Amino acid sequence: MSKLGPYEVHPFADEFPLIDGEEFAELVRDIKANGLREPILLNHDKTVLVDGRNRYRACDEAGVDQCFETLGAHYTEIMILDLIVSKNLARRQLNPGQVSVLALAYLERYADAIKAAETARKMAAAARNLTESKPTGSDLAQSVRRAPRATDRAAKAVGASGSGVRQAKAVSRDAPDLLDKVRSGATTLDRAYKEARQRKRSEPKPEPVKPSRVMLTLHTHDGTAVEYPQPKAKATFNPTPGEGISWAEWSWNPVTGCLHGCSYCYARELATKDSYRGAYPVGFTPLFHSERLDAPANTVIPAYLRDDPAYHRVFVCSMADLYGRWVPDEWIERVHDSMLSSPHWQYITLTKFPGRYVGLEMPPGAWVGTSVDEQKRVRIAEDAFREIDGVKVRWLSLEPLLEPLTFTDLSMFDWIVIGAQTETRQPTGVVPAFAPPLEWVSRIVAQAHEAGCRVHCKPNLMGMVNGQRPGMVLPNEYPDGAA
Repeated sequence: MSKLGPYEVHPFADEFPLIDGEEFAELVRDIKANGLREPILLNHDKTVLVDGRNRYRACDEAGVDQCFETLGAHYTEIMILDLIVSKNLARRQLNPGQVSVLALAYLERYADAIKAAETARKMAAAARNLTESKPTGSDLAQSVRRAPRATDRAAKAVGASGSGVRQAKAVSRDAPDLLDKVRSGATTLDRAYKEARQRKRSEPKPEPVKPSRVMLTLHTHDGTAVEYPQPKAKATFNPTPGEGISWAEWSWNPVTGCLHGCSYCYARELATKDSYRGAYPVGFTPLFHSERLDAPANTVIPAYLRDDPAYHRVFVCSMADLYGRWVPDEWIERVHDSMLSSPHWQYITLTKFPGRYVGLEMPPGAWVGTSVDEQKRVRIAEDAFREIDGVKVRWLSLEPLLEPLTFTDLSMFDWIVIGAQTETRQPTGVVPAFAPPLEWVSRIVAQAHEAGCRVHCKPNLMGMVNGQRPGMVLPNEYPDGAA
């Protein structure tokens, strides 16, 4: 608050510009000649000057004693605000912008009065031990409930428009120096508002702060900790289009990476691409993704696809060998626990180490497979699969078929998949495609059929097929009950 003599000036009264120049000199002459005809108003305890700043100053200038009138103790703060408005607006010639600025000041004081009244009411209620007391019917307490209309009340009390008050509020927020010019009449509210908006638009926009990702700590096969961003959505299976998996519509990779070192590996090609670095932070090093173990429980087949057998099949670890000799037993156990908890899927597994299947509990619908690309793996596959039983399908993957293979017995398999080697781009360079000769394929197909084994020849065995090169119909068979 400013002061005049021993009195504090009411802050809302200070919002009205003081008269000066010839207008003030005329008031001094009038008081000197006629005395102070309108007393100066003080609050009830005679500490705050409510109205009469110009008259007080003019009395000092004229050497005339001030004459005071005191408001009754029943005057509330809002009643005083309304009194100041009525006294000053009748005497002043203010433009619409100045009136809007006064309405904004009224609004601020009005809000302070409401808060003070409500605090006083609560304190009084507490003193009377009436913690559940309701607001009285007084103007102040009722105004608390009408708070959303405070701007309109202020505008009406001062005679401003609601839009003018809102403009004044925007100028006060974005360019308070311009509000003083509007108050003094040096500029219009409309000009100040436009300039404030232009300043706002010209301000440099802060860089958006991206929320920091929650990081998980995963581990490689040798225990190395790896920071990995927690997925935003719950884990589900991945659709397989584009992965070259013609016999399942889903893949699931709770483990990624492999140490076999096969020169043609399509999975290593993907995992070592720069564009996939976020998904494979350690490249093709074996990594356990525990956050993906809930995918079997979370994935739902769309209703219109539930009659398609391929949508019930899930290729487990298309980007790894889950049963490689470097894989910790704990990883295998946790993946198997997840499969056994959601046994309605047909889990398709594949490894070059089929001996690790022996003794494991498999889901009843599992398709248990082993990969053979060279003759040296034939005996390993036959020995292991003689001991595997109690699963839906035992299968053999001959993809890629790199040399002619001779099996002593195929009766322990239900299904064989044969495919060519596609071209891949490995970290060491391009590995060219390789198509096995027809006789290699036909010999295996004939032996498989003699053993009662179904055969699926992958489409990549056909090469270029078009209207002039229709190719041949390849065996496209599936185990009983699977298609």
